[in-house]
Amino acid sequence: MSPSKSIDSKSVSMMNALRQGFWFYCHHNGHHIAAHASGVSGRETIYVDDTKVSTKVSWRFLSSQEFSIDGVQYRVEFHVTSIWQGRIVCRFYADDVLIEETENAMAVGSSKLSWKTFVIFFLAGAVFGYVFAKAIIELFIGA
Repeated sequence: MSPSKSIDSKSVSMMNALRQGFWFYCHHNGHHIAAHASGVSGRETIYVDDTKVSTKVSWRFLSSQEFSIDGVQYRVEFHVTSIWQGRIVCRFYADDVLIEETENAMAVGSSKLSWKTFVIFFLAGAVFGYVFAKAIIELFIGA
């Protein structure tokens, strides 16, 4: 079976993609496999026939999860290929054979980071950094 490769050419708004995350789908041996990657929490969740089979939180550029169904060992890989464009590739493997590869992006067709996107990410990072630093200081030093 040759792998299927597709690229979602729809441009997804940045905030919508961050809120809803990315969904990837694969059909194999009569099973519907869905993978979800959150752009906010880093949580990756795998569903088989609408039942959650695996979940984890990962902030790595490449992560994978494994599970077994009907004697077949499956692996789902998430690979962030461009942090600036929000590009993520999801690969589905069955017994170490690639069966599906799909790429989604927040900024399809855009090779440059717009200044608005940069400002939004900068402000979100500043707020997150401030809250995190404040919590750490209060935890170790006390307020």
